[in-house]
Amino acid sequence: MDIKDLEKLKETLKLKEIDQLDAAILQFSKNTLATKRICATLLIGVSTIVLKITNDEIDYALYVGSIVTLIFFWIIDSNSYYYQRKLRIRMTEIVNDLRGNELISDGYGMPLKKKEKASWSKAFFNSSQVFYYLGFLIIILVALVDLIGWI
Repeated sequence: MDIKDLEKLKETLKLKEIDQLDAAILQFSKNTLATKRICATLLIGVSTIVLKITNDEIDYALYVGSIVTLIFFWIIDSNSYYYQRKLRIRMTEIVNDLRGNELISDGYGMPLKKKEKASWSKAFFNSSQVFYYLGFLIIILVALVDLIGWI
């Protein structure tokens, strides 16, 4: 096997790795959407159960249960987002390596940046987490309205 064959084999293996990483990223993406759906369903279920237990009167257990549920799913979703970012960074490294370490502005359906790092703060606070922010906001507003006595 000569050097050209070896280089071609390396390139083929890297392209296969990109395909595998892309499939994993797609699965993480599907999981985050499913996580949000399950969270919304569970929030409705928790609210219904707490209302029935408290004889259809709003109790602070409703707010606490809802917030705990949101926090639990927010952590799960953020964890998925973090590892999704790590896989995208690895894809960027492979693509840049294939191109001779020249920065690519766009390739394989994703923008590539110089040196991006996955961080937990980005995982918890990004635009894909708006569902949880709105959930917290709604719960807090309803709790305040309840505290004032308008409910």
